[in-house]
Parts: sequence; structure tokens; C-alpha cells
Amino acid sequence: MAVDYSVLLHRLGRIFMMARHVRTFQGTTLRDEFEDVMAKYSDATRDQCANLTSKIEARQEQAGAIVHDLMSDARKTLITMFDDDATLEELTTTRALDALVRRLVAASQTVDRPSSGYVTLPTSNKGTAGSANTGNGILLLSDMATLGYLTTTQALDLPSIKTETIRAKCIRDATSQSVQSGNELFQIDGARATNRMSYEWPKGSGTKGSLTATRPEGTGGRAAGVNAVNNGSFEHFTSNAPDKWTIAAGSAGTTIDDDTDPHRGTKNLKFIGNGSVNPNITQATNSTLGTPGRINPDRPYVITAAIKYETAVPTSSLIISVRTSGGTILHDSIAGRAMQLTVTSASMTTSYQIFSAVVYSPIDAPKDSVIDIRFSGNQANTSVVHVDSVIVSEMRRFKKGGLAYAMIPGAADFVVNDEFTAAITNNCANGDGEIAREFDRFFDTETTGIVLPSATSPTLADATFIAD
Repeated sequence: MAVDYSVLLHRLGRIFMMARHVRTFQGTTLRDEFEDVMAKYSDATRDQCANLTSKIEARQEQAGAIVHDLMSDARKTLITMFDDDATLEELTTTRALDALVRRLVAASQTVDRPSSGYVTLPTSNKGTAGSANTGNGILLLSDMATLGYLTTTQALDLPSIKTETIRAKCIRDATSQSVQSGNELFQIDGARATNRMSYEWPKGSGTKGSLTATRPEGTGGRAAGVNAVNNGSFEHFTSNAPDKWTIAAGSAGTTIDDDTDPHRGTKNLKFIGNGSVNPNITQATNSTLGTPGRINPDRPYVITAAIKYETAVPTSSLIISVRTSGGTILHDSIAGRAMQLTVTSASMTTSYQIFSAVVYSPIDAPKDSVIDIRFSGNQANTSVVHVDSVIVSEMRRFKKGGLAYAMIPGAADFVVNDEFTAAITNNCANGDGEIAREFDRFFDTETTGIVLPSATSPTLADATFIAD
């Protein structure tokens, strides 16, 4: 007989509720009672209750032993119910959770997601640069969840991301023989984590790892943190046409040209308007004619570029995207995931700015996708737009259910001790995203990256399953 997910969630909900009561006892009730006792003693007489004073913190932790028992039984409940339904390949929570997600998606069932989303990131997904930084690049973050079996309306952000301040500090720059300009190495640190059984959980993610800046220069790659674009720095031209790019509309030397006014390096790409042409260049991925880089499926990506105009404000937006060979933007029309950076004319200035989009690749990302640069309409004959440092790169995750990161260099290279901070907020609370939060506590979805289908108006509300 198929697993009744309602029965499962009712069982787990009671376990979650009991654990909540235990944690309240540990962190609030027990401490309040201790303070009430101590209030009856003066400083001179507190030695009379020295035993209690010296052991109260240990007793708080010991009281949480029952949470360990609850965790063990929650895992056994989940695994046993699904193994009884259809023998699991492995008796693990990962296999059982995978089966649960499939079952919920097939039945169009969702759990609670806060109206503001599981996670709130800094504005524009950017970290805050240190005031003394030499490098003028940017730190980008993504909280987006993999699709897996979920629809794009069910999988938005990761509930397992913790409230904390992330710190990124440059620990190796181009003065080191092992580091190229634009490939500076950063140390990433999250706030201290705590045991999942502790009444203090959740603290931070405990993230510790290294992140290499994504160099615009290069010949294209496929790994996280590596630019998939070949000649995205536009250092190489032949007869006014950028090497490894195909001119789909416009002509070299007239509407498309090289220039020596770069963001980085010595050259840049220049689009020259004539009022009747929308200049367009493309680059084939997974190709010797374009770039050996390709788009990896179901991964977080960044699209960035340095852009400015010369004298007259452009009349159209500049669009940098990843498309199918037929011209459809990957994840087209999917809010927050479409692989497209749109730079409006109003946002451009006469000085280079780094524009960025945090996006997500589809599960069925084609091997023969195309990197495309064009305008939203014909470029006016008074308009000259400069483009440089184009990057399309998979972001780096340290945990499957954690943040993804990309460090993008600016015109000035990063140096040792340059730093960024980023304040992250998890919005899950009792009765609002609680099932998702407790699944992380009990089943460690931060490690597995597994996400239950969710909605702000769910079919499986927290209050139905986690209640007194």
C-alpha cells in the first residue's frame, strides 16, 4: 500500500512538537526556574547552591537527550514507512526523502513557505565590500534550490540556509606565483554552527571554504567558478570581429568593432548604432569554433558584464543570455531563473559598471547552447555602447543545501585583506515554514540539498501537523 504522506506528517509533526516543548524547557523554562531560585540567595549565601550553579548548563544540555531519541525515531519512521511501501535502494534518510518528494510532487502537495520566502538575501544578491578594499569587484550570492523533481513554482529558495553574516576575505592575490590576475583566492566563513540536538540550534552554517574569483579572461571552462565564455574579455579580434564569436546581425568595422577603452586589459567590444540594425553576436558552447565551456544542468549561475555608453544614452536595453540553438532563452519566462542579464539604457552611464544577474540552469540544459549578446531593439545612430568582461559561470556551493557564491573581479584586482560581508536571514518560524525547518533539523537537508515542494498557500499547512 502506498505511503499515506498525511499519516507520515502527522507522526513527524507530533515528534517535532514534542521536540519544540523540550527545547522550550531547556532554553527558557529551566533557565527561568534557575533564575527564580538564585533570586532567593544573596551574593554572600550563593555558595549554598553551588552544586546547582555549577551544573545548570550541563543539565540544560542533558535535558535535550530526549531530542536525540526523537530524531532517531523520526528517521526510523520516515525510512520504515517508505521501505514498507517500496523497498528502498538504501535504508537512509536521503533515499526516503527522495521518495517523499516524488510522492508529494505527483500528488501536487506543498508545505508552508513564508510569504517573504524561506531566505532573505542582501539587495541585488550582493555582499557589502569593505571600505578599505583595493579591488572593486563584487561578491554574488544565490539561495535558489535545485529543481530535481519539483516545478519552478515549488522550488524557489533553500529553507536550510541559516541566519548569519557571511565573511569573505582575500588570502592570496596576484603577487603570489600561483595566482593569476582576476583569480584571487578568498576565504569564506559563516557563523558558528551548533549541534542539531541543541536547544540553541540553529546558529550559523559553520561554512569554511575557499573561493577563487572568476577571471573574465580565458578560453572557456565548465567547472564552478570558471568562466564558460571564450574571449569574454574581448582581447582578441580579427578584422574588427571578436574571435570565437559569430556576428549574427550587424557587420564588423561598422556596427561591431574593437576598441581600446577597456574595463580590464587592453581591448573591449564596441556596438555602434545606425538606427536600422540590432547588432548581435553569439558564441556556441561545447564547440571548438566557440567555447569548450558548456552549461551544467540544474545549477546556480551568474551572468555579468562591464558596460558603458559613449556620449548618447542608448535607446534599447542590452541583453546577454544563454539560449538554445533555436534562440529560446534557457528557463525563459521563469521568474528569477531565466538565464538572462538585461541592462536597461537608464541604468547605463558613461563609466563602466559591473552588471549582474543570478540565474539557474534547467535540468535539460542543451549541450549546444549559445551565449548571445544583443539589444532589445535597433540601436540608435547616436548610440555607442562598450562591453567588456563578459562572464557566464556556475556558482560555487560548499553545501548542497547552502548558499552559492561567485566572486567577480573589477577593473582593479583584489589584494590580500580585501573583504566582503553579507547578512543572510532565514524567515522560517513556528507555524510558517516550520515543517521545512524541522526537516532540516531532523534530516539534515542542509547537507543533502533536498527540498520539499512548497507554497505560501500550502495544501499541507504547518498548523495541521505541528500543533498542541
